[in-house]
Amino acid sequence: MRGELNGLKTKILRKQPCAYYVHCFAYQLQLALVAVAKKNIDIASFFAMANSVVNHVGASCKWRDLLRQQLQEELVIAFENDCLITGRDLKSRNRSQTCC
Repeated sequence: MRGELNGLKTKILRKQPCAYYVHCFAYQLQLALVAVAKKNIDIASFFAMANSVVNHVGASCKWRDLLRQQLQEELVIAFENDCLITGRDLKSRNRSQTCC
């Protein structure tokens, strides 16, 4: 780490010796996940396809508007058919409901 965050880990550990340095763990986890994902062809192709879709949709206002319109129509249909879960029931927290 550089700049204003330089030495942050040392400062935290001086005040609280049993503290975990979350940023390092999260970064190491990300690196491990990326390494595993690159080795698995199915996962790598999924992320390549998702990246392509995000780039195409994000680059064009027309595509973005079409996607939003389609999602809005699907939400309206799900809401009208009472297939949309809009909140949680107090008695059953992990309630699952199948949609039409």
